[in-house]
Amino acid sequence: MATVANDLLTSPPTSFSLSSTIIKTLVVDDNIITGKILAKILEKEFNHKVKCVVSGNEALELLSNEMFDIVFMDIDMPKQNGVETCIKIRNTSIVLEENRKIPVLAYTTNPWEESFDQAGMNGYIAKPASSAKVQAELEKVYQNIL
Repeated sequence: MATVANDLLTSPPTSFSLSSTIIKTLVVDDNIITGKILAKILEKEFNHKVKCVVSGNEALELLSNEMFDIVFMDIDMPKQNGVETCIKIRNTSIVLEENRKIPVLAYTTNPWEESFDQAGMNGYIAKPASSAKVQAELEKVYQNIL
């Protein structure tokens, strides 16, 4: 199964909001409301197929069994925060090999921190989510892949 990154290499979309490519997205946020807000934006405006989970452990379980194209990761979560979860995504053999390489974006009220970069995160969206913030970050992330 080809990932969206590979599809974009052969035919990059002119606009992420008009893309006909369905992007399989995982939103990880212990606050169900902010997670659903981001999911709605991604589904309605960017043609993403979104699954939401509320913990790093749930994210690791899904990423071990199902392929995704991108992850939006809350930072401040109980038990296992977003930085710890991202490190595990990148370095744990239980996560599907293809998922260890996908973009992971910090989705948080915190400012960008060096620890996000060190964990292997590819970008940052400040809460609350908006279409403009999501569009700008998706363009940056996929430009770096291409």
